Amino acid sequence: MNSEAQDKIALVYCTRHTLEKLQNYPKRRNQFICVNAWRVKMNTPTFNTDGNKVFFDISGLINYIKKVDRYSGIQRVMVELITEFTKLSDPKLIYLSWCEPRSGTQRCVLLEEIGRDTLASPAKLRQLFHPRKAARSNLPVLDRYRRSPVKYYYHRTRLDVMSLLRSEAPFRKKDMTSKMWRAVRWGKAPKSTSGSRRTEQALFEVAAKGDHLVLLDSSWQAHQSQGFKMAKEHGMEVHTLVYDLIPIEAPQLTAGSMPYIFYDWLLTSREYTSRYMTISEATRRDLLCFFQAHDIQHTATTVPLAQAGLSKTEPAENEVHQQGPVSSRISFDAYPQLEDARHLNAHLRKIVGEPYALCVGTVELRKNIWRTAMAWKYLVDQGHTDLPKLIFAGRRGWVTTEFDLLMKGTGDVYGYVSEVKGPTDEELHVLYKNCQFVLMPSVYEGWGLPVGEALAYGKSAVVAENSSLVEVGMDLVEYCDAMSVKSIAEAVLRLNDPSHRATLEDKIKVADLRSWSDVAQDMGQAMYAPR
Repeated sequence: MNSEAQDKIALVYCTRHTLEKLQNYPKRRNQFICVNAWRVKMNTPTFNTDGNKVFFDISGLINYIKKVDRYSGIQRVMVELITEFTKLSDPKLIYLSWCEPRSGTQRCVLLEEIGRDTLASPAKLRQLFHPRKAARSNLPVLDRYRRSPVKYYYHRTRLDVMSLLRSEAPFRKKDMTSKMWRAVRWGKAPKSTSGSRRTEQALFEVAAKGDHLVLLDSSWQAHQSQGFKMAKEHGMEVHTLVYDLIPIEAPQLTAGSMPYIFYDWLLTSREYTSRYMTISEATRRDLLCFFQAHDIQHTATTVPLAQAGLSKTEPAENEVHQQGPVSSRISFDAYPQLEDARHLNAHLRKIVGEPYALCVGTVELRKNIWRTAMAWKYLVDQGHTDLPKLIFAGRRGWVTTEFDLLMKGTGDVYGYVSEVKGPTDEELHVLYKNCQFVLMPSVYEGWGLPVGEALAYGKSAVVAENSSLVEVGMDLVEYCDAMSVKSIAEAVLRLNDPSHRATLEDKIKVADLRSWSDVAQDMGQAMYAPR
């Protein structure tokens, strides 16, 4: 492809709004500053690599999977971007790198050695970097007990004994055989997994001048910054992706000393960063204001994130991934709803059996959970009793006291509101697929992945008209004032109208949504753009 064709495709790109569409939204026109626009879909990259190696730092990801067994937020962005970037480049030039926390040394491994499927699976990556922790991980068949250690170990021990006695009855209820259980519990890990770390090397023995170090992680620790400075001194091009400046712009939404730690990291990052990238135009504006306040001579390129659904996670080696004696007799093509039911417990089956709206994300102050629940109370008190249920799906965060008091004092808002704590990707997929619409009236966001995910599932959403959220939702969602319970409630009423919701869903069907491949293309352009 010649340079003229590339210019036509990608010089001015942003939010999928044409100028004609923007004229219909004068209130939001200034928020849709050009960041990313119409592009020609193609299988080849719209950037020319320089032939140098690319190292993606995953230090934070390695620490994350030690404690959490599923990706969300930044972790999902990292994995998707690295995976798609590898498809656009020579895989023999793509490495994963990390900082050893005890020694402070920088290590790396060729991504091709461990495989993209290992990176895509938190369980597999945990087996690779934390084998002892992985051995104690939950078994999927006992996932319902993952929050109750006593019940978990009791049922695991009981099934161990039953399998040794070759008793099939308790396993058939779980769509297993005793042989399958023994394979899960005591089967040997494949050599490919156990041996892949032997090829890890010291980063600076592999990296050369002109190679690229890409920081997609939340690498805010001092020892990590020291390693990045060494990379800069080694002659590497260091690229830093900034997700948001929430700890600085809205410190009341973050915990403890996070605002000061983040502030210190952002100042320090200028010492090693060659190029900055941001995930939205809103974040870019915040970053440029920060630079101006400190007289920092840096610019930034916006690389908007995707509006894509959840990717399928590869199972870990100790997970059962074949059909059992009962499910093997079922025609899932004829009855696809039975496939969904395999991933749902009794609580979730009840949820998807009734109309509901879905709020995905950490249950915390920044997600505006109290006002969102209050919107349902406001509407019911006004006589709107035909509302869908409201489901909060996510891990518990901080500052939830007001929300908890509201739930307790109103009987979960008269039974209209409930939580799904820490849903798996399979559960979240089913929740997205069956909801009526999604809510994200957050106080502040760097992008807003759940809004994009909702669009990918063909669903509209109630979205706060602030920060980056208008870049994700475009004209496909209903906007509200995050600080007004009444405004949120009115937006909910608009989307609760079936005809209006259908109109928006028809627009979503023909919308040009961003894929992770698009994001990787844009990231490559930002990395390899001439200075």
